[in-house]
Amino acid sequence: MSIHITTALEHLGTPPDTASAIGRDLERGDARSLFAELLLRGLWANVIDETQPLDPARSGGPALQRLLDSGADPADLIDLMRETQVDLIYNVAQLIDDPAEVLGLDAPLELSVRLAGTEGNAAPVYSLHASLMELDPSGRHGEPRSLAERQLQQLDESTRAQLMELLAVRKLSAAAALWKKQVGGDLAGALAAVQDLSGQR
Repeated sequence: MSIHITTALEHLGTPPDTASAIGRDLERGDARSLFAELLLRGLWANVIDETQPLDPARSGGPALQRLLDSGADPADLIDLMRETQVDLIYNVAQLIDDPAEVLGLDAPLELSVRLAGTEGNAAPVYSLHASLMELDPSGRHGEPRSLAERQLQQLDESTRAQLMELLAVRKLSAAAALWKKQVGGDLAGALAAVQDLSGQR
């Protein structure tokens, strides 16, 4: 069973080392790491994909459509929605970890989610909110995207691939020239953008 779970977790995006560790936990009858991994990834699955265009039919409804019709920048709306959703899932994770503390209640007994092992012993689940940001699919640990990241995502796939190849081999001057051609602005701004994307600022 653990081999099947390990493979399934890797398909969900869990790093192989983490998936293997979860498999070993399961073999010992401890499902806490699996519970935490699935719950955290499930929370992130409910956060808007900032690389996809807004669809009022799926989220936001008429209010979102009115904002778009009024001229609001779709990228700004995506960023706003994502930051709100990230705050929400973080708060949900905190509530699961310790609802009494979050709500300011001096509880007379320990309040925690526990999972029963194969021998019937129940153990508290691992802290969720402390690990949540590590699983951010964007790799930014919950931080909002920069202007350069937003502009990069708005480029066509071929141009993005060219830029990432240039950044991977540290050809920043060539990347800046391509950025200026595709995004506009002056060369200094283009260089600052590619430095931001390469993490060298």
